[in-house]
Parts: sequence; C-alpha cells; structure tokens
Amino acid sequence: MKNYTFYILLLTFSNLFSQNDLKVEQLLDKVSFNIDQSTSYSLNFSYIIDDDIAQKRKGNIIISKNKYILEFLGVKQISDSNFIYTIVPENQEVMISKIQKEDEENISPSNILKFYRQGYEIEMDQLKVESGLSIQFLKLTPNLSDSEISHIFLGININNNNIYKVIEVGKNNSKTMLKIENISYNLKINEDAFDFKEDDYEGYYIEKI
Repeated sequence: MKNYTFYILLLTFSNLFSQNDLKVEQLLDKVSFNIDQSTSYSLNFSYIIDDDIAQKRKGNIIISKNKYILEFLGVKQISDSNFIYTIVPENQEVMISKIQKEDEENISPSNILKFYRQGYEIEMDQLKVESGLSIQFLKLTPNLSDSEISHIFLGININNNNIYKVIEVGKNNSKTMLKIENISYNLKINEDAFDFKEDDYEGYYIEKI
C-alpha cells in the first residue's frame, strides 16, 4: 500500500535556484508565495498513467504542513506526519506504516506543492494553451544520478501562479500525470482531523508494517 504515497503522485531560495535562470526563479517565487501564505489547502486532482485517458482516476487531498488526508481509488490515507494510516473499507483493513526519511524525499501527498524546491536542476520548457489556460512548463532534472526519474515537467498556470500539472517521466520511459483540477487555500480544519481514531474502525483488521 506504500505505492499510494508514491502515486499521488510536496530550504533556502538562494541555494535552490543557484543553477537555474532568473525567469525560472521569478516564476517559482510567485508559485511559492501562494503556497507559503497559506496554512492549509485542499486539492481535487486527476491521475493518469502512460497517457491512458480511459484509466484516469480522480481523488482529493487536504494538506496542513506535513499532515494530510488523501482519498483515492476507494482508499483513505491519513498522515499525522509520523505515521501513515491506509484505510481500505472494501477489505475492512487498516495498515499503519512509519514515515521514513526516504519517503519524505519522494513526491508524496504532503509535498506535492513543494517538491520542486530542492534536488532538481530546473529550466524553462514550452508555453502551452490547455483548456483555454496559458500553462508554462518547466523541466526538472534530478540531481541524483541514481534516481529512477528521468525528468519531471511542472506545468504552472501563469494566470494565477498555481501548479496545474505534474508529469513524471521514468528512466524506463513510464509516464504518470497528476493534474490539479482545483485548489482552495486556508481551510478551517479541526486540530484532530489528522488523528487516526481506532474506535472509528471497529471490526477492521489493523496491521503495523
């Protein structure tokens, strides 16, 4: 079930942009401003593997700092920043896994709006019009040579400076796309929203992995 974290498919700026051009820096500064001014946000998204539109899946996620609640493919996932609770109602089971440092370095639900801030060389790519929107794509190449990722295309809606699309291309030529359908900032969230309450899952098989 850890793959759900990988699939949904989020620092100092002076060091971050040292190898990237000024236009890239200015654009990402605007994107980061939107994100950093917010304490929480909610995303509705669609997810596609290898351009297979017929297999498009939709989901939603609520994020507050490094905590999140994700609903995708009939599965609910809660992260309290220390553990991930993967809840599968169809099987009446809950799997609990501790967040490892290597998990934090991947593109995960908690950092999907911030992952670009470290670990990549970034350059301008194409400006495209999609669904009537002007989308500026950036090409991100991982700094680590042993990364399984060849590159990532980060699409930014230049009308509102929000992330619009993330396309990850693997070294094996696999491709996954996460499209953000809409985003809301500064939600009112109860403090215990990210707490896993075992009493809510009476009769479920609960496993720590």
